[in-house]
Amino acid sequence: ILLTGGGLLLTLGILLLFKQQIIDFFATHAPDLSHHLGLIVWLTLTLTFSGLFEQLARSQMLIALPAFLKEVFVRLMQSALVLLYFAGLIGFSDLLTLSVVVYTIVLFFLMYRLGLLNLGSIQFRITLISKTQIREMLIFALVGFVGLSSVTIIAKLDSLMVTGLAGLEAAAIYTTTFYMATVIEIPKRAMTQSAGALLAHAFENNNQTEIREIYYKTALNQFIIGSLLLLGLWANMDNIFDMMPKGNLYREGFLVAMIIGVAKLTDMSFGPSSELIGLSKFYWFNLIVISLLAGLSVVSNIMLIPIYGINGAAAGAFIALLIYNSTKYIFIWYKFKLSPFGINTLKVIPVIMLCMAINILLPRLDNLYTDIVIRSAAITITYSSLILLFRCSDEINQLLRKNLELLFKKIK
Repeated sequence: ILLTGGGLLLTLGILLLFKQQIIDFFATHAPDLSHHLGLIVWLTLTLTFSGLFEQLARSQMLIALPAFLKEVFVRLMQSALVLLYFAGLIGFSDLLTLSVVVYTIVLFFLMYRLGLLNLGSIQFRITLISKTQIREMLIFALVGFVGLSSVTIIAKLDSLMVTGLAGLEAAAIYTTTFYMATVIEIPKRAMTQSAGALLAHAFENNNQTEIREIYYKTALNQFIIGSLLLLGLWANMDNIFDMMPKGNLYREGFLVAMIIGVAKLTDMSFGPSSELIGLSKFYWFNLIVISLLAGLSVVSNIMLIPIYGINGAAAGAFIALLIYNSTKYIFIWYKFKLSPFGINTLKVIPVIMLCMAINILLPRLDNLYTDIVIRSAAITITYSSLILLFRCSDEINQLLRKNLELLFKKIK
C-alpha cells in the first residue's frame, strides 16, 4: 500500500506539473476533457488501489470475487447508466461521475471483503530479509512494474491519440469498433491463465516436453477458436451496425474492427509467449519487447492517424503487434527451440477461406435477426465440422466426443 501510494502521488505530481500541456494537446479536438480532470484523478486513485486489492484477494484464493466485480458487476452497472443517459434521465456529466462511483463501490467492497475497513484488526509487521533477497525482489518488481505500466499505456494509447489528433467523434467510433473486435480474445484470457499455471508447474519440474506441448496446444486452440469468432464478427458486421443506434455513423469503423480483429487473432496464434518468457530465467526480455511495442505504437500512430484517421490507428496497432509477437517468436525459438506453429495450424487456413466464401455467397436476408442466425449457423457448422474432420486439435475432438456421450446418455 505504501509503495502504491507513493507511485500514485508521483504520477499525480507529474499530471499536475504538465497539466497545461495535457490540456493544450486535447484543446483543439476534445476541449471538454479539461472540465473533468478531477474525475480523472479520482478514477486513477480508485483503479490503482482496486488493482492492488484484486491481487491481494487472489493471493488469499478469493479468485472469483475480483472476476465477478470486474466482468459482471461493473459491466451491468455501466450498461444501466448508459440506458439512463439515452433515456434522458441523467446528463453526460452525471454519466461520467456515476461511472467513477461504480468503480469506487468496487474498491470499497474489495476492502470490506479483505477486512481492510476494520482498521483495529490490521497489524503492521516488518520481517527482515537478506540483502540478496531484497535485490532479487527489487529487480523482479522493477521489470514487472515497467512492463505492466507499458501494457496499460499501450492499451489506452491509440484511443487517446485518436482523441487528440482526430477528435472525440472519431475516438467514439474507434473505441466502439475496437471493443467489438476484442470479443475475439475473450477465450485467450481464460486459456492463458490456465496455460500460465501449467507452464509454471512444468518449469518448476524442468519438464521440457510438457512446456513444449502447453505452448503449442494453447497457441493452436486459441487460433482455432479466435478464427471462428472473427469469421462470425466479419459476417455479421452489417447486421450489428443496423441494430445499433446511429449505426451509419459507427459504420465508418468497419475497417477498424476488421484490422483489430486480425491483429488480435495474430496475437492469439503466437500462444502464451509472454507467459513462457516471464516464467523462465529470461523474464527480463519481456521488458525489452514491451518497450519496443510502446515505441512502435507511438511512432505508427503519429505517422498514420493524420493521414488515415481511425483506420491508420488500427493499422498501426496491427503492425506494432505483429513486430512485437515476431520478436518474441524469434527469441523463444533461439533460446528454447519452441514454436507455436505446426501442420495443424496450416490445416485451419483452408477451412477459414472456405467459410469466407460461404459468407460471400449467402444472400442477405431482409430480416436482420434471421440473417444473423442463418449466417452464423452456416459458418459455425461448416467450420466446426471441418475442424473435427481434419483433426486439427485433439483437445477439441475429445471435448466434442465427451459432450456427445453425455448428450446421448441423457436422451436414453
